Amino acid sequence: MDIKVLVSILVIILINQSSSIQESIQENLINNKENSPLNYNHTIEDILKKIKKKYKKKSPYNYKEGMYYWKKFIQSITKLEDETLFHYNQHFENAHLYLQKSVNLFQSLGVESHERKFIEGAEYNDFTNSKELKEITTLSKELYHEGYLLLYNLSLRLNQKWKENPHAMNKEIIFDYPLPNDNNNDQHYDFY
Repeated sequence: MDIKVLVSILVIILINQSSSIQESIQENLINNKENSPLNYNHTIEDILKKIKKKYKKKSPYNYKEGMYYWKKFIQSITKLEDETLFHYNQHFENAHLYLQKSVNLFQSLGVESHERKFIEGAEYNDFTNSKELKEITTLSKELYHEGYLLLYNLSLRLNQKWKENPHAMNKEIIFDYPLPNDNNNDQHYDFY
């Protein structure tokens, strides 16, 4: 009888401990992944707020995908800023790809925008078409410019690191136009 009581008390203690362990794992691991930084600087934060405010409801899927690739871009930038990172070329190329995909998805939000009719323009003598499309295009270009500047500054630092210690696993980053022509990427007619 004493052994059964001890075993039951031990089982109850283990059950209580396992639930507290699960809660601590959920708090530490899951929440930290969700709170990854999106905004690298104040300008990027303003641009993303404007896009979210006006265009998130127009195409939720494109907005969500654009933010997914933007998060991947920021995570790649954060990884590239680590001084101890030795093999950096694949991370740099991925960051550039994530930037392009994100901006293209944000650019496509303008397709869902409401076009003004001729009668609406005649009413106020304002015949400018696609104001929303022009606005999302401007925001997308600004976002791409900010991301491009981040990558360009990183390429200068990584090229200096490569010049000091050339290695077969790394190469010099040539981050200037014209970009190489790739038929697989060009088939989708992306903006960037």
